[in-house]
Amino acid sequence: MNTVRKLLVSFIVGLFIILAAVRPVFADVNTGNVTVSQQANQTTSQTTSVNQVAQAQLDNLPTGTIEQYWNDLRQQYGGYLPDIQSSSIIRSILDNGGWNLHGLMNGILRYFLAEVFDNVRLLGAILLLSVLAVVLQSMQSAFEQQTVSQVAYAVIFFVLIGLAIGSFTEAVGYAKHAIQSMTDFMLATVPLVVTIMAASGAIASAAFFQPMLLFAVHLISNVVFLFVFPLIFFAAILDLVSSLSPRYQVTRLAGLFRTAGVATLGICLSAFLGVASVQGLGKGIADGVSLRMAKFAVNTFVPIVGKAMSDAAETVISASMLVKNAIGVAGLIIVLFMALFPALKILALSFIYSGSAALMQPLGDGPMVTTLGALSKSLVLVFACVAAVALMFFMAISILLLSANIAVVMS
Repeated sequence: MNTVRKLLVSFIVGLFIILAAVRPVFADVNTGNVTVSQQANQTTSQTTSVNQVAQAQLDNLPTGTIEQYWNDLRQQYGGYLPDIQSSSIIRSILDNGGWNLHGLMNGILRYFLAEVFDNVRLLGAILLLSVLAVVLQSMQSAFEQQTVSQVAYAVIFFVLIGLAIGSFTEAVGYAKHAIQSMTDFMLATVPLVVTIMAASGAIASAAFFQPMLLFAVHLISNVVFLFVFPLIFFAAILDLVSSLSPRYQVTRLAGLFRTAGVATLGICLSAFLGVASVQGLGKGIADGVSLRMAKFAVNTFVPIVGKAMSDAAETVISASMLVKNAIGVAGLIIVLFMALFPALKILALSFIYSGSAALMQPLGDGPMVTTLGALSKSLVLVFACVAAVALMFFMAISILLLSANIAVVMS
């Protein structure tokens, strides 16, 4: 309520400022037409008014939560993020408009290579244990009792499995933390963006997106945490059990669990994007028609000052659209980086597992190679979960902005 009250106050103040700043555009005495210089001055004054109202609205909005999330990202991954001129990401987007894409891609590549090199020690440990296991297998005939070599091989195998499970659990922890962070950020950002949508005249879109997005964010995060991640974890455990005993194979059950997890994630993604896009565009068109009718009514039925009031309201709505787009783009960037860096960590671990399996296979296609290959597949699915949730939230903010922009453009 406080946010809505502040926006209404800023709307009214901006309306009076613009009404006071309105100057009539006189025609030339000889030609009766508006001169080019007068048109240019009018356009410049309108642009200045929009920027001033946008800055005033931004000052009255509680954007501290968004800035705090951005500052946390800068503390964690500051060396890989592009530099911004302002301390505020929203003001930087509002003033400058964008970032250097080349610098962003360079930072992403450097971070991925750094994660791969950080896991080289894990790769070396896996290869060393694998070589020892192969040596023990080849020396079984040298022992009077093969039980000794089998026990030694089993010890090495379990140590290797312990390393793999430890890093796999760590990767799942990265994924859970990333999804939880994105969920908390969406729950904090959506009400703010929806409030600005209502201030810009997109009433129907705001009324639709507020409950729908909050419900969808909760639903998607709970489905991933309570259903998809357990299925992936059980599939990895079943692959380990299958590698321990060739007599009891449950690899098909593990594949079934993976398929169920991927199918659930795909259904959630398709349903969410379908409903959000169709309904969002429909609400945006309805808002655009309503704003156009209101503008026509003010111009027609309000004498003398109707045109000035309509232009002033249009300026305030345009300023609200600028602020909303700046906050929305900041939200897109933060969601992207929240998912990107943990996803690259998971992808680097998957690369280590698959690389270890590829290097070990010439020594013998044993259970260790099978286990590492299966864990690599499971990590790819964990990576896909993070990417899918990030895509859903990314598209949700994009559709939110598009719906409100359609309403303003149609008006």
